[in-house]
Amino acid sequence: MSMYQNELFIGDSYAPMIVHYNLITRDTDRFLNKGRGKGETFPPVAPYANPFGDRKLYLYSKQMTTMGFCPLDSLKFFTPLFTLPFGYFDVLPYEKDRYIAAGMFGDEYRYRVLNEEGTVIASFGDYPSFLEGENAIPINARAMFHHVQFVNSYSKKKLVSKSNYVVDIIDYSLDIANKSMKRILLAPYDYDYDGSNRGTWAQEKRGIVIGATAVACDDTYIYLLFNPGFVREENKGIKKEIWVMDWDGQPVKKLMLDIDVMRITADPYGNDHTVFGLAYKANGEDEYYQIVKIDI
Repeated sequence: MSMYQNELFIGDSYAPMIVHYNLITRDTDRFLNKGRGKGETFPPVAPYANPFGDRKLYLYSKQMTTMGFCPLDSLKFFTPLFTLPFGYFDVLPYEKDRYIAAGMFGDEYRYRVLNEEGTVIASFGDYPSFLEGENAIPINARAMFHHVQFVNSYSKKKLVSKSNYVVDIIDYSLDIANKSMKRILLAPYDYDYDGSNRGTWAQEKRGIVIGATAVACDDTYIYLLFNPGFVREENKGIKKEIWVMDWDGQPVKKLMLDIDVMRITADPYGNDHTVFGLAYKANGEDEYYQIVKIDI
């Protein structure tokens, strides 16, 4: 889910698989068809709206491990920029012709820096190790468990990498390196795993809180959608929360939500501290989704 001015772009699994919603007119349309043909790609797709003033919606197809774009003036066809090897979970365009990636790379580095051709030009960042003995867990299992979502403040030249329990704030005003990163533990965690060649998997243990399931930002704050419910246990009556922190990682406030929000976004250039969420709503026998506005 991404935002540009008064337009929201929401990745979906249906065809066409990007929902385009205008906050002013409330018009909704869909674009970007599934397939391997010209102008097509496959979900899940992560949208990044116009980060460089070039009127492009950047899109990363996780299934095809392909970064590309759609022109905002003609939201029809997907133009691929480069395709990556298997194991790249998410890729964020953070500067012109520069991308940061996270995935299951099989070595000790959590992040890759890519150029405009998708070539790796730097690797940095270790994996979280707040759990006792976690450094002994196979790297691929740790990478799968600490699966990330990226957001970016283009004016501050800082980006956020969020997994459910850990946030990395990365300063790219200079060359990205380990020293550029500040790491924050959001909640204690523990997990079962198999990192062998039979098939890597990792899953939270029963009784661990679900944690931060989505992230957004603007020039002032980082917003985390936090679910304090427990994994694989009854969660009736437990409300999700918005955690607000500044760009130094200091907590600012916490808001308890009265509606079941699944994804969030904010205007990365904005200063009105408004978050928009995609929420589930049940109305009798009809079930549908709605856009909600959350004033911070």
